[in-house]
Amino acid sequence: MRYALLGALVWAQDTIRVMAYNLLTYGATPGYCDTRCKDQQLRTIVSFVRPHLIGVNEVGPSPALLRRLLDSVLNIGGITYWRSSPYANSTNSNIVSALFYDSRRFGWLRQDLITTQGGLRDVYAYHLYYREPDLTSGSDTLFLVAIVAHLKAGNTAGDAQLRAQAATAIRQYIQSLPPNRQRFVIQMGDHNLYGASERAYMELVSLLVDPGPAGEWSGNSAFAFYHTQSTRAQALSDGGVGGGLNDRFDFIFFSPACTMTSARARYLPGSFRVIGQDGQHFRRGLNEAPLPAGYSTAVVNALYAMSDHLPVIADFALTVRPYTTSLPEEAAVTPGLHWRIASEGLTLWAERPCHFRLLDLTGRLWAQGYLEPHTPQLFYLPGGLYLLHLEEQGTWYRLAVW
Repeated sequence: MRYALLGALVWAQDTIRVMAYNLLTYGATPGYCDTRCKDQQLRTIVSFVRPHLIGVNEVGPSPALLRRLLDSVLNIGGITYWRSSPYANSTNSNIVSALFYDSRRFGWLRQDLITTQGGLRDVYAYHLYYREPDLTSGSDTLFLVAIVAHLKAGNTAGDAQLRAQAATAIRQYIQSLPPNRQRFVIQMGDHNLYGASERAYMELVSLLVDPGPAGEWSGNSAFAFYHTQSTRAQALSDGGVGGGLNDRFDFIFFSPACTMTSARARYLPGSFRVIGQDGQHFRRGLNEAPLPAGYSTAVVNALYAMSDHLPVIADFALTVRPYTTSLPEEAAVTPGLHWRIASEGLTLWAERPCHFRLLDLTGRLWAQGYLEPHTPQLFYLPGGLYLLHLEEQGTWYRLAVW
């Protein structure tokens, strides 16, 4: 049997930031912070967060308001790349949800209406594809399904039932999608959930990952760092509620595959956070001293005035198309890891501890383990093509055996 390491699959990465934000009746409330005021505050927030994908709730029922968000908030100062989902409002709600995306990174495919019982508000699934730098017609790439939802508010049994019905419809829609290893799902928005014991939450996490903590978070100071409503101690004339920060209503869920180190759309651990939240404003207004550390006064004031919700974000590393480089038969793959290819097989050894996996091109796992420092391991494999994955650096190498 002969072995040859054909080359390194060198994967470039692009990190994208997803933001979910309830805009508090944008364009429909002339009170404390009118639409012109909201434009100014939202520009400050977006400039600070720097997202690439934005799911929003509570936009007034007019396509002109989606255009206004593009023209007055996102595509300003020479920026021209932001696009929005088409306006839709099949239930004739007084508030709608929408998706905004950076068209340098994402291309539009379609949107699907997810039928929800009760006819409260539309829930749409927005299908996008990732614009890889060398993407050509007919080539494969990453596909994203972004589901933006605004579930029923209120703390009655009936309210919880309507949330559960909507969450069930979302789960069933995701399960109906045809298999595609290149697709990942993000489900986000204002879910008005009062705790992990709600059936709606359990429906969603039966298929998706919540990067935040599970528990009974409503009015619970142990979850203060994750509370997203309310930014105000007292209700204001824009219709937002008071009471200070004491509820976790806003979420970003995502496909379990995004937690795998080898995923082409990989959630970056620890990147989920509530913008403006420092855990020190439980049942207090966001603008009460001391202001949240790490945020300028301008950003805190913008968050306070813009909405009674705080935005949530999460980062994902997208791995783009690989290219192959030639490698010698004996060398260091990376500082601290070495290999030797000879007639007796493939030998790996490490100067530092290293985790590895060997798979064939069908995804079948042939070997995995832990390389002890300075302890060579020898592997025999049937003829064919294999992938060697180094966990610590997220790099793949292609191995031919014949």
